[in-house]
Amino acid sequence: MLLSHALLLLILDEEKGTPRSMAGREAGLAGAILLDLLAAGALAERDGKLVAVGSPPGELEEAWSALADEPRSAKQALRRLKPQTGTLPAALVAAGVLEERHLRFGRVRYPEADPGPELAVRERLRTVLAGAEPDAWTASLLGLLVPLRLVKPLFGRDAERRAKAIAEQGPVGDAVQAAVQQQISAAVIAATVAATTAATSG
Repeated sequence: MLLSHALLLLILDEEKGTPRSMAGREAGLAGAILLDLLAAGALAERDGKLVAVGSPPGELEEAWSALADEPRSAKQALRRLKPQTGTLPAALVAAGVLEERHLRFGRVRYPEADPGPELAVRERLRTVLAGAEPDAWTASLLGLLVPLRLVKPLFGRDAERRAKAIAEQGPVGDAVQAAVQQQISAAVIAATVAATTAATSG
């Protein structure tokens, strides 16, 4: 399973089909797409820039095309990939994992139709958080969940320390991973500050 699909399943509430938290969601999913492209060999890091190489899997072709025109820093690539996050549910709907529900005023929700894939992801993460050695995919997923502050809501407070330690292990190079985590953290902080300001001014 793609990291971006696994992260989306963990972000969405299973029954409501809406994000558990909006803070940093778009940045997190963009980061997951970027890591998927790197893991697929469709991007390479050269002289501090990400360059499109090879050809991406079908689900990632549109995202790859958004980065194929010129080399970009990880930060620039993430900004470019944010519009692509809206296309992620389609593959999971087509696979029967999510259901697409259209509501009034153009709203769309994606409740789970098949809980199996998310349960498998959760079990994989839970095993590692309990002490098993993580593989690159699991370490990368935790590297996204940690800055999104989703480890505690999903797995409890005791899992946070272990998750943070694992999140430092990534398959794609420290510079890219650090940039992704930094941008997600910045987006979460900005969203939290904006929500707090709105609440206090209201």
